[in-house]
Amino acid sequence: MRQTILAVLSLSAMAALLTGCGGDLVLLNSKGPVAEGQSNLMMTAIYLMLLVVIPSIIMALWFGWKYRASNKDADYKPTWAHSTAIEIVVWGIPVIIIGVLAWLTWWGSHKYDPYRPIEADKAPLTVQVIAEQFKWIFIYPEQNIATVNELRFPEKTPVSLRLTSNFTMNSFFIPALSGQIYAMAGMQTHLNILADETSPAEGYRGFSSNYSGYGFSQMHFRAHSVTDAQFAEWVSAVQSGNGTSVNSKAVQKTVLDQAEFAALRDGNRSQKQIDAMVRNARTDLEKKLAATAQAEGPYKTQPHAVTYYSSVEPGLFESVINNYMSNYHGADHSAPAVEATATDAVAHDEAAASEAHVAVEHATASQGE
Repeated sequence: MRQTILAVLSLSAMAALLTGCGGDLVLLNSKGPVAEGQSNLMMTAIYLMLLVVIPSIIMALWFGWKYRASNKDADYKPTWAHSTAIEIVVWGIPVIIIGVLAWLTWWGSHKYDPYRPIEADKAPLTVQVIAEQFKWIFIYPEQNIATVNELRFPEKTPVSLRLTSNFTMNSFFIPALSGQIYAMAGMQTHLNILADETSPAEGYRGFSSNYSGYGFSQMHFRAHSVTDAQFAEWVSAVQSGNGTSVNSKAVQKTVLDQAEFAALRDGNRSQKQIDAMVRNARTDLEKKLAATAQAEGPYKTQPHAVTYYSSVEPGLFESVINNYMSNYHGADHSAPAVEATATDAVAHDEAAASEAHVAVEHATASQGE
């Protein structure tokens, strides 16, 4: 009896935890067709697996109770060895369930392919996304504006995201609207999303779900789904240099060009590491790396402020990709500011990587001494 009470209490506690204590389980409270479809697919798979799990748990408890030592009425068959009926049940049902799950996985992989355009009455809005160290940059090529750590788009309008990274691999994730997708240097990945309704005032939560360095925890942004009129008003305000009239907490700037883009990079070392690099720098290369680390400063402990740019240098997104692909024969070198310096950029990156390794070794050795 005591074991039964403990089992019931354990299951009750688990059920309470799974409810999230009344909180918003965002993966089960989707706001777009992609996230809703993925959520339904996940729950269908769980329900199918429970067809095996729940009966197994019930039978395990029932067998233990029926064949307990004190039950003298239970059948006792010490020579029993095989049952065709049991074999059919314990193998047949799981095989059927696995077959159904396999079909659902194949169907869902194609239906909710992130590269697959979303069918809608409205034309899609194209947004270029760059994972920078440690923030998200959104470029609107058709509107010729850009933002940092804020994504705005009209409701019921497909949004075609083109993603890349200007440092290590990152994972772009807006749980309320879609699954995650990776952003990688030298590559372009696609993600299509759509919001069925306008978002709350604070917007939907977006973040990087892939560890990428010391400042990774600050890679948060907000995705705002607004009406068509509100989106047009916001675009006009940003283009005219008055974006703060829509978001008073934002910072309004003029042009996002190569110089401004480079200035957005945060440091990726702690102050202690930077001090060690400066203290142990011996060669000219080590001193150069130490100076660069000092200029970038330590990694941030707060997310970068939302920033609006009233215009964007043409080809900026493509140039970020080409910086990492300049030694590949199929690369497009037409983007400005990259065409003449692609080879030098690769050589510089390779040298910097080697120099960083040497600097870290020196710093580690010094601390060990």
